Amino acid sequence: MSFEEDNTRAFQLLIATQPQLFYKHEAELHQLRASLSDDINQISHAVSIWCNCESRRPILEALINLQGDSNKFRPPGIGDNVKAPSEPEPKPRREVTKETLSNAIQETFPNQSK
Repeated sequence: MSFEEDNTRAFQLLIATQPQLFYKHEAELHQLRASLSDDINQISHAVSIWCNCESRRPILEALINLQGDSNKFRPPGIGDNVKAPSEPEPKPRREVTKETLSNAIQETFPNQSK
């Protein structure tokens, strides 16, 4: 999985699991949502720029911390430790797209239109 996919997936997960970070930025988040491209590289770039604002520093820090836990964003592969037999298999990940990110924003913050 590419950095862009990891970055976008982490941002989507952050919205769903820590919405309190976004409350005072809800209108701006919906503006971001409205401007999303279909290209995952452009989505990731837009997310990075959006988070890299002094007023949204806690969101950026949470995003970086979430990305640090690489096991949440990529399946096991070469270089990983061998899992113990008792560990459950990871669930397959859904593809991150403009639609999935947009839906996460709309579901978490439904009060804004567009």
